[in-house]
Amino acid sequence: MESAKVEQFYNKNQFIITTEKATIFQRYNSTVAKIENGCLTLGRDWDYSKTTMKHFYLFLGEFIRDSQINDALYSCNKRAAIQKLIDEGAIEYDEEM
Repeated sequence: MESAKVEQFYNKNQFIITTEKATIFQRYNSTVAKIENGCLTLGRDWDYSKTTMKHFYLFLGEFIRDSQINDALYSCNKRAAIQKLIDEGAIEYDEEM
C-alpha cells in the first residue's frame, strides 16, 4: 500500500496529497488536478469556482515545471489559456476524476 502525505493548501477545504507517484490537489472530496510522471491531469472541478481556480493556479505555480503551463499562468486570461492547452492535448482532462 502506497503511503500519502496530506497537507492543507491555503484554505481549510483544499489539500495537497503527495504520494510516491503523484502530487494531487483536492478540494473537499473532489480531485482538481494530479501531476504524475510530469503529466498534468485535470478533474471535472478544476474550474468549479473563483476560489478553486485561485488555489489551482497557486498549485500549478508551486508544483508544475512545464513552460506551456507556466506561460498560461502569466496570460491575461488564465482560464482560457488553460482550456486551450486542454483542447490541444497538452493537459489531460479526466471527467471521472
